Amino acid sequence: MRRLKDLGQNELEELVNYVRELRGSGKGYSEITRIVFAEKGIKISRATVLRWCKGKHEPFNKIRPLELRPSPALSYILGTYFGDATTGSKNYKYRIRLKVVDREFAEAFARALEDIGANARVYVESDGRRDRFVAEATSKFLYMFLKQPKEALFEVAKEYPREFLRGFFDSEGCFNFNKNERQGFVSASNYNREVLTFCQKALESLGISSKIVLTKRKGTTVKIWGKEYQYSSDLYEIRIYRKDDLSKFYRLIGFTISRKQKLLEEYLGIHKK
Repeated sequence: MRRLKDLGQNELEELVNYVRELRGSGKGYSEITRIVFAEKGIKISRATVLRWCKGKHEPFNKIRPLELRPSPALSYILGTYFGDATTGSKNYKYRIRLKVVDREFAEAFARALEDIGANARVYVESDGRRDRFVAEATSKFLYMFLKQPKEALFEVAKEYPREFLRGFFDSEGCFNFNKNERQGFVSASNYNREVLTFCQKALESLGISSKIVLTKRKGTTVKIWGKEYQYSSDLYEIRIYRKDDLSKFYRLIGFTISRKQKLLEEYLGIHKK
């Protein structure tokens, strides 16, 4: 059994319309509650049904609805979500948050949140060593949307693969140069191979070839800021090697973060004023 608080935005909208359709067909308020529970497993009170049908209460009066249909902004958010962005809930507040060292990345993420209707803010946090830029918004509907199985989110991202990849590579990507082989490549790391496999297919849809490699095995020791840690899972990396593929990546996707973009431009011999 589910209650109204368990529903995401799209499902709640559909339920309101369904209830009003049942009422329009002559069903009584109590009968509608029984039908909704029997067919959808959702418990709803007679009083709520009455208010919806008489227009005395709209479920979105207190909760700001978002544009959660496929869009460039939503795909960018999804790419970032599978990268650096995090979600959390506390005291009935549902938050999506991005904490990074590059202001332009935080601002791009905030703009994407604003584009789908969320109230986003950007501010600075300091841990005593360096400043971090934080972009965040609170939205129960966005939180619940992102908590769907990743396969459902991938279906949304397929509509706008460039923006998804840009969000993901802004989060996890970088440009590397192998001095011994004198070869540059773009890469992005993730513990979830399925995410990288989706990225690989999205790149293929844009005519860009890539390769997925295992870079760190579970249990490998790494030193970060003077402290030793062990990888809790295998770490994978997707890499784009060939120069024509890198050129396509630059033209079709690129990095929001200028320091990453400049390295790629230098390697490709692109000179901007």
